[in-house]
Amino acid sequence: MIIQLIYNPNSGGGRGNRLSPLVIQSLRKYGHKVVDYRTLYRNHATEIARHIDLNSCDAIVAVGGDGTTYEVLNGIMNNTSVKKRPPFGVIPVGTGNSFSQDLGMHHWKDGVLAVLKGSIKSVDIMKFTTEGENYYSVNCIGLGIPTDVVATGNKYKKYLGKSVYTVCAVAEIMRFKPHHTKLEVDGVIYEYEGVLTNFSNSTIFGGNMKISPNSVIDDGVIEAVVLENMPKKELLKAFPTVYSGEHLNNPYVKVYQGKHFKIETTPPKILNPEGEIFGVTPMEITVMPKEIDFFVLQKSEFTSD
Repeated sequence: MIIQLIYNPNSGGGRGNRLSPLVIQSLRKYGHKVVDYRTLYRNHATEIARHIDLNSCDAIVAVGGDGTTYEVLNGIMNNTSVKKRPPFGVIPVGTGNSFSQDLGMHHWKDGVLAVLKGSIKSVDIMKFTTEGENYYSVNCIGLGIPTDVVATGNKYKKYLGKSVYTVCAVAEIMRFKPHHTKLEVDGVIYEYEGVLTNFSNSTIFGGNMKISPNSVIDDGVIEAVVLENMPKKELLKAFPTVYSGEHLNNPYVKVYQGKHFKIETTPPKILNPEGEIFGVTPMEITVMPKEIDFFVLQKSEFTSD
């Protein structure tokens, strides 16, 4: 098998740099040809995936976190020379590794094993438009408190690791201000004073928050999880329930399922697709059902360490 592999040395606070040689060695050990690329700056993975020859390889693999997966995905989707996209492998070595959990991967060895075993699943993609440009997401796109949490957390995750988003969430809750939101779901309009709106294709956000526990990555629809304005004391009490998914029982939480979304906010709010801070409302999202094949792992195949 010929594998095009893109790794981010800075993912996971340097875990990408430390573990990528082990990933490459593990794949080559079983006779696979690995052509590896090291990213040097933000969005470099997108540039690489957009220009490499995907027609002459059997797999494309991203070694990094959710941001690296996001960048490689956008490169694949904008690679105009590819006739048939090869399966996409995710080796989780980032800080959160949210999306990889829906693929059955909790450790970098899980990702390697999935590629070696060759089991694939066709996964939905979210095509979203902001500021006149099209982008692609496979995990989630948030605005409101999640965006503020990620923006602050990205400054400190090198020091706080997996706990960074929890710490920053408490800080952002204390200073948030609700924003007027107009959300259109498959032609039906909802208006509310919003704390957050999160569009989810998969279940996990921020590494361990079950923001959308009922999401399924290949069902052809996505969930918009909405938190309407509520007292800060209640919000602080409700926040821990996001780790179990019990926040969906909160009366201030609404979930809208659909295939096509439009959202406007007053004032405009910045976006955080896959933890990347860019874009601004208004935004439009369209589901692309089973657009990309990903390598997956079954629960019985998880590594033990």
